[in-house]
Amino acid sequence: MTASCSALDTIGAILSTPSPMTVTSAPIALSRALEALQRGDLAAAEHLARNCLADTGDPRAAGMLGALMTDSGRADLAVPLLEPLAASDPLACSNLGVAYYQLGRLEDAMRAFHAALGSNPDWIEARNNLGSVLLDLGFPYAAVEVLREVLHRPGLTPMAFSNLLLAMQYLPEVTRDDLTSLHRRFGEALAVSHPAMPPASRPRVPGPLRVGLVSGDLRHHPVGMLLEGVLPAFRECGWWLGVYSSRNGLPGDPLPARLQTMVDQWADISGADDASVAAQVRADRIDVLLDLSGHTGYHRLGVFAHRPAPFQASWLGYGDTTGLTTMDALISDAVSSPPGSEAGFTERIIRLPLPRLPFTPPADASAVQPGPCARGEAFTFGCFNNIAKINPRVMDAWARILTAAPGSRLLLKGRQFHHTVPKQAIIDGLGARGVAAERIVLEGYTRRVDYYEAFQRVDVALDPFPFNGGMSTLDALWMGVPVLSISTSTSSGYSLWARQGEMVLGALKLDDWLASDVDDYVAKATQLATDAKAAAALAQLRTTLRDRVARADFAQPARFAKAFVAAIEGEVDIARDARAQGAKA
Repeated sequence: MTASCSALDTIGAILSTPSPMTVTSAPIALSRALEALQRGDLAAAEHLARNCLADTGDPRAAGMLGALMTDSGRADLAVPLLEPLAASDPLACSNLGVAYYQLGRLEDAMRAFHAALGSNPDWIEARNNLGSVLLDLGFPYAAVEVLREVLHRPGLTPMAFSNLLLAMQYLPEVTRDDLTSLHRRFGEALAVSHPAMPPASRPRVPGPLRVGLVSGDLRHHPVGMLLEGVLPAFRECGWWLGVYSSRNGLPGDPLPARLQTMVDQWADISGADDASVAAQVRADRIDVLLDLSGHTGYHRLGVFAHRPAPFQASWLGYGDTTGLTTMDALISDAVSSPPGSEAGFTERIIRLPLPRLPFTPPADASAVQPGPCARGEAFTFGCFNNIAKINPRVMDAWARILTAAPGSRLLLKGRQFHHTVPKQAIIDGLGARGVAAERIVLEGYTRRVDYYEAFQRVDVALDPFPFNGGMSTLDALWMGVPVLSISTSTSSGYSLWARQGEMVLGALKLDDWLASDVDDYVAKATQLATDAKAAAALAQLRTTLRDRVARADFAQPARFAKAFVAAIEGEVDIARDARAQGAKA
């Protein structure tokens, strides 16, 4: 999601728009507010705008103040200022959409962005925001339809391009060649707008390898949660760690504070431009710079395009190539990136000897309990993934399963189910395939402890495809719920995300839970729900899964860190030797 039109942009537009009122003092006050913003004095700008609104009632002052409130995260104050203006002022309408988004009113945000885009189809920011909120609501096809147009409109921004690339990952019809081509096109465009810095003429600082982590997800997010256990282990292996955080955690989120204690340096780069961050990285004498976002929200790939560090790699947050030639490596594993997949990446693939995702066992998870079937209740399938992964092919398979197992039901849990439109889309989609609404349970976001408790009401988790679960798969297994997935490792035509199920299940020696294709997926699920012997085996497996996960290498921080550090340091040595040879030549 792009932030609102900046207050500077808003005020510039406001000053060029005649007011319907004949108030001579308003333009002067607004000009002074603009001057204050240009000085970086947000408090003075807000004071001037507020006084102007009180003294003159000029709607332009209300729009300015609303933009300031939205930019500063006070969306609750922005909404009443912007709502009266939205019907006649597209800029206010767009900023209102951002304010709604910040308040979690995604359906209202969708309508506001749609209206703003209707005023100007070439407005990249409004198009980007509409596509982003559609994807957040779980509608990737609609998001791609909106965002694909950014490729043919003037003023294409890197974030709009990235949002298109991310949305396309959810569509099974998109080919590997299409994704590779567009990622490369992104990298080529970014190389023009963000030229690489000259190589640093400095020797490596003696002492620990200095490693920087760039991410907007070091908070209550899968990336932040996956890292929590392994960061201290990296330092125990001798690394110096610096974080460049492009987004702060929400109020009440304790994870960022905990993560800050695990690193040597933490820099907030949310308000800094890419060139400034690149200069800071170089000044910090970073040896290895790790991108933890790829093309997901709040990424800073522009920093990597500037090439501030001698060795740069992408890991953890994205399931595909970045498209950047300045990204030296992508950190993966042999299952996620099988031989033959190299052509789809601009980066060299580093294959870890264990799954690429480190798992930190959650402290707030309850003890494993028998599943619904063992308690004499209806056999319950479940999926706690982002519903954008539930494409028509997944719905077809799930409907076949529920039809073949008539006494079963389906529990879906996700943040989108707080909203009416996504809930109805799921009910209608499965209903059109013959599944009655009373067999479907939809639950929205809950506290983390309640999220884990919800797994007690699931017998078997169904992995969506081709975009598998990651954190949700690990969470399900930790709670004793086996996950049924589909093997894709024999094909190079998929992203890393399509092999997450196989990556985890293979590491846990749960190969029986990998279907060979969709028909096998349906048959295995049906047997689990209808066969008494299968149910007995399922009950036994449930009691052993947590221990199996706990003993896995990827859930042992010291083991994971040792393998990860060895792989990275080996690549750094290779890169250093290659540069030295190049300099001699």
